[in-house]
Amino acid sequence: APPGYTLPMRSWLFHPLIFYPLAILLAAAAILVSLRPQFWPRDPAPVAAQLAENALVYDGDAFSTPAPTDNHALTVVRDFWGHAQSLRIGVQVQQGQPAPTEQGVRILIDPADAARINGRPATVEVSYTPLPINTSQGFAVSLQGAGPTTWAAQPIQPQASTIRFQLPAQTDVNAIGLRAINDGADRAFGLEITRILII
Repeated sequence: APPGYTLPMRSWLFHPLIFYPLAILLAAAAILVSLRPQFWPRDPAPVAAQLAENALVYDGDAFSTPAPTDNHALTVVRDFWGHAQSLRIGVQVQQGQPAPTEQGVRILIDPADAARINGRPATVEVSYTPLPINTSQGFAVSLQGAGPTTWAAQPIQPQASTIRFQLPAQTDVNAIGLRAINDGADRAFGLEITRILII
């Protein structure tokens, strides 16, 4: 080097003990982002509720593995890591009041929780947020098991709210049935469910 010339300092970032581990971490993060865990499919499976003062509370991850049905659109809203946040359901055109033979979208109930409500009438509270467009005109709920399915339905308002249903006793309870109501509209209508409480 010419007299008086000093070599430029190399950044600490490019030291092999720092650069290569950092490059590996960045590559792993890029792979994880590309895998999009929030969109991985999940098979329907029973979920356990949280217990709160003699009530079963279903929210968050309790919405992670619902059982779909043919006449409903179903979306589980998830965070980046795949944890469920809420449940959006939409029903196809001209799907009015549900028939006793329908199952709707079902949240499968853990056997220990089912034993708490088996053979007992129940109050079910559903908290929801309307969709920005195409909010359904009504909503129906049922407890499903060995006996005939009895649906309870109510109209819903175009703002976030909680609706309460009184359901008769059911034997061998295994699921909560959820059904949006769409009386003759020309496109799918639905809502976003944020919490279900069974008392």
